[in-house]
Amino acid sequence: MPSIGALLAHSAIILVSLVVFFLMLPRWFTQPIQILVGMIGGVAVGWILGRVGMAQLVSDYLGIFGTLFILLLKMVIVPLVFVSIVCGVAGIGDVRRLGSLGVKTLVFYFCTTGIAVLVGLICVNALKPGIGQEHVRQEETAADEEVALSTGMKIQQKVLPEFVHNPIMAQQPILAVIFFALLLGAALASDAEKTAPALRFFQAMDHAMVTLVLWIMLLAPMGVFALMGNAIATMGLDYIASLAKYVFTVVFGLMLHFALLVFVILPLLGRISPMRYLRGMAPALQLAFSTSSSSATLPVTIDCASRRVGVSRHVCSFMLPVGATINMDGTALYQAVAALFIAQVYGIHLGVHEQFMVFMTAVVVSVGTAGIPGASVGLMSIVLSAVGLPLEGIGIVIGVDRFLDMCRTVVNITGDSVGAVVVGRSEGELGEPETGAS
Repeated sequence: MPSIGALLAHSAIILVSLVVFFLMLPRWFTQPIQILVGMIGGVAVGWILGRVGMAQLVSDYLGIFGTLFILLLKMVIVPLVFVSIVCGVAGIGDVRRLGSLGVKTLVFYFCTTGIAVLVGLICVNALKPGIGQEHVRQEETAADEEVALSTGMKIQQKVLPEFVHNPIMAQQPILAVIFFALLLGAALASDAEKTAPALRFFQAMDHAMVTLVLWIMLLAPMGVFALMGNAIATMGLDYIASLAKYVFTVVFGLMLHFALLVFVILPLLGRISPMRYLRGMAPALQLAFSTSSSSATLPVTIDCASRRVGVSRHVCSFMLPVGATINMDGTALYQAVAALFIAQVYGIHLGVHEQFMVFMTAVVVSVGTAGIPGASVGLMSIVLSAVGLPLEGIGIVIGVDRFLDMCRTVVNITGDSVGAVVVGRSEGELGEPETGAS
């Protein structure tokens, strides 16, 4: 039983945290900076409280905010994926009328996404960033058994899950939901005139779900603070070393795939020099890194690809919006690395069959990723569920997600625009950049 003094001290920490993250920081900083502050603050508070023997109180009560954040993401992600895929597939148009441009677009995007996932799987299997942290699972299991009857754990395990969950699609297999969304989107696209009201409904729902995700992300700084604090208090600073290996693995994989796209596929199939491409696309790549949003970058991506690289406006106007919806090379690679890293941390071996499921799920889930910052965090739960990994593992990697989001968005944009160059070349619609544009 914790002492009165310890409970008062922890209550003070929670009160100060709420004031800082919900009243003070939003006035001074943008959300990415707030999340960074939450990560650093969580490390500091978790280390201090762990050193003075208050790790259990961190798990019990500060952990409530981390649990709430994860539950909210889980609640919204299935309907978000459903409506996003329906709108994305329907937005492509009638598959019977796509013609060679549409077929080449889909083939190129799905091939490069598959290659990205393979690159991620190779990197995480070779570098093994989570090996050596298997003790985390035993520590967490022991902690759960020890505090099973505590008030804080009752709130996290029994109270919050009762009302923070999705009541509509909660029990449906996610791959079945994705498959149905793909078919429904194709059906809506097959007769656009008659299905226009239904499509407008799904587009409105897509907008509403994205708005809901943005609302949930307002809790991200406090959620990251709680998750990081809990992780450091229970696991120690060794957790940071493990994350450093994880970040290196993701960034290394993204760099490999970026190099493959720009220095191999682009000159081989697009027959233009990488320097011409990099000079032309520099403004879009810079904006993608700073905003972490494929959607926000889309107008600049179209302008750079058409004026500064030389792809025809017709190809850009079709391919790049489609790519911003269904082609997420960086996101797919990230999902694969994150899933295997979490499995390694928990000491769970994923064989060939399980890794194939990770491959398939990461490719399909990337199709439904909203082009907004932080969207991949929630989608991670789908990949983890597909191979039976604990969803709590999201809390292990979320602290560094913002930086990785910036990096993977650059790769997402690169995959889209390199695809436009390659398909534009094959369609005879790749010319010279406009004079003075590059």
